[in-house]
Amino acid sequence: MPIVSTIHDLRERIAMGEIYGVNSQTYAHLPPEDQQAIKQAYLADQQAPAEAPAPTAPAAAPARTPAEATTPQEAVQAIHALPVPDTSDLAGMPSYAAQSVYEGRAQTFNQTRAEAAQAALDRMAPQRSDFAGLNGATASYEYSQSLQYFNSDPYVRELNRIVAEATDKPNQIPSYLTDAPARVDPQQVPLPQMRGALALLGVDLPPNATPEQVAAGYRILSTVPEDMMGALINPGSQVTFNTGAGGLSTPSFVPVRGEAGVAVEGKTELSDVQTGVNFEQTQQFRMSVQTQGEAGIDFGRTPLGKLYKWADRLGQLPDSVRALSDSSPMLSRLVRGLPVSGSYHEFSGARLTYEAVVTPQQGTQLANGQLEAAPNPLDPLNMPTGTSVLIRGQSLQGSEWEAAYKAFTVGGSTTNLEGMGFGVRRLEGSVVEVYSGPVKTVENEMFLGLGRQGTLAIGLATEHKSETQNMSVARIDLSTSEGQAAYQQFMSTGQVPGWSPPGVQQSGTTSIYTGEHAAFIGVQVGGLELGGSSDSQLTIARTTWQDGTIEQRNTYALGNNHVSDVSFNIGPDGKPIDAQTQWRVVLGNYDSTLTSYLNDAYHRDLSNPQSSYGRFDGDQHVQLTFSTADLMALRDQARDYVRGLQGQEKLDALDRDPVVAFGMEESLAAAKTPEDVYRIVSNDFYQFHMAEDLLGMSLQTGRTIPGQMAIRDAG
Repeated sequence: MPIVSTIHDLRERIAMGEIYGVNSQTYAHLPPEDQQAIKQAYLADQQAPAEAPAPTAPAAAPARTPAEATTPQEAVQAIHALPVPDTSDLAGMPSYAAQSVYEGRAQTFNQTRAEAAQAALDRMAPQRSDFAGLNGATASYEYSQSLQYFNSDPYVRELNRIVAEATDKPNQIPSYLTDAPARVDPQQVPLPQMRGALALLGVDLPPNATPEQVAAGYRILSTVPEDMMGALINPGSQVTFNTGAGGLSTPSFVPVRGEAGVAVEGKTELSDVQTGVNFEQTQQFRMSVQTQGEAGIDFGRTPLGKLYKWADRLGQLPDSVRALSDSSPMLSRLVRGLPVSGSYHEFSGARLTYEAVVTPQQGTQLANGQLEAAPNPLDPLNMPTGTSVLIRGQSLQGSEWEAAYKAFTVGGSTTNLEGMGFGVRRLEGSVVEVYSGPVKTVENEMFLGLGRQGTLAIGLATEHKSETQNMSVARIDLSTSEGQAAYQQFMSTGQVPGWSPPGVQQSGTTSIYTGEHAAFIGVQVGGLELGGSSDSQLTIARTTWQDGTIEQRNTYALGNNHVSDVSFNIGPDGKPIDAQTQWRVVLGNYDSTLTSYLNDAYHRDLSNPQSSYGRFDGDQHVQLTFSTADLMALRDQARDYVRGLQGQEKLDALDRDPVVAFGMEESLAAAKTPEDVYRIVSNDFYQFHMAEDLLGMSLQTGRTIPGQMAIRDAG
């Protein structure tokens, strides 16, 4: 039944006290989800044939023009099918003339697309007049619901995107309408990924392959079908672990011994649960397999020297042997060894890393050996929201050294990695973010102490890792066939879509810097560590979208329970959008008493004060959120607090020399900028007495603390 007839029938039933086949008063008191179910059932019943089904009519032909389209999907398909202007006749023109003609044709073409898309939106959108027969409240509700469903249609979003792109770049034809689908160039695949791809095909490239063998490997890879290429060069979580190595070395009785060999190493790591922004709880899971060849020297005492030493101590060394040794400098060095022992090795090879951000539930499964719980980029819609996976294929070069004198040991290692990264992040709904591009990593380790690291040692060990990712990025809506095709193209080629083709909400570039630092002081017995440790991670992510907008987010995590996060946007005009800047501090597993103090500082009714002490049972997760204005208001409140307790003279002294500030309140009062204020409230040094300080400021000034506070039970 046509929709107009259905609405007419509905109006008559309302006049008789019914709506969608039920009493209108009963309907009005039902929850929205029940109202929607009744409505859908009624409309389906009205459109169903009353008699035996009529002969099936042939399927309607696809709309030939946008004006003939009856659905948003048909309109999108018809608009994308509009013929692109021919530029073959511009080849012989001067460049300035050809460019002028091209821009004129492009502008006409884009105007046609925009007008067609806007006309389809205007024609198909629900109208308020469609619900004129309903009473005011019901009509408004039904209209808003219909409009919401219409605007959430992915093809309606695509029509809006067509209008926007034609307006933003009127003189440029979208690249996705002119470029042929990209195919990955096998010659551009990094050697480690090429080697791994061949291994999946059953071809093992020798570790020390000759240039001819490498060239032959690339020729084999060029024969692989397009739909297999992505799976081969980005093999996901299929990491095998092997041990054993071959090599050669000099005899052990020589004090300085050279050696060379090949080693294969596999690792799995699962971090503790970390509480992040908006109380998102995640863990990091890493699997890696590394193949390397190494060469180096070892120097120090030898078995022959040890035998000579003990024979001499026990009086079993003949005088003739001692005399022979002492008379020959070379033999003396062989049997006595060097006073300092140690080693220096250089290595090179390749590393494949699978790194995922997972939920605690997935972390539990992974800890139990259920690797199928790891996020799978081949099945992105089954990845929980907020989880992600990044696969790196990198070549590596590095060195490691160690020196020991008696019981004292010092050593370190440096590894430089360079290659490609490929990843997927699940966002809200059916949207995923994909990224691919170069990745450079530097890893440094250092140990200083007594004993031998890795066996039995006591001392200080530090690790530092820095990584830079420069990637292309796009957000793809998998609820549309176009989005699914764009994602499949990405998986097949590893190349991120360019200027927002159909199904792609945004595209651009992203630069991510990550710095990780870990320190341990205590006792190491094999793989067991007893002592204290600290770790931190800084992430700076800056994304530039095709429309010129920039999103940046700086996150600093100290351990698992203290996170500072600043996010801000820059408009196409290059100016920051202050209203969208957010400054956040997350305190994970925060003491319940301190939580009550913070809650009172933010939410207490000062006209009728009642403490929330004892309200919270066990540790809590706390998030403080500030705008730029909130931070400056907090600074002003701190100045009022200091002025009220210590007078204007103290405030003047802080203004003259902020270094004299003592404690959180005085430091806030001495702050000059929002950045200064945020550095104080996000400093982990203040986290355990910040609650009392802010509560004291609130009570003294008679004002609640600016900003927003959210609490969630940590249990």
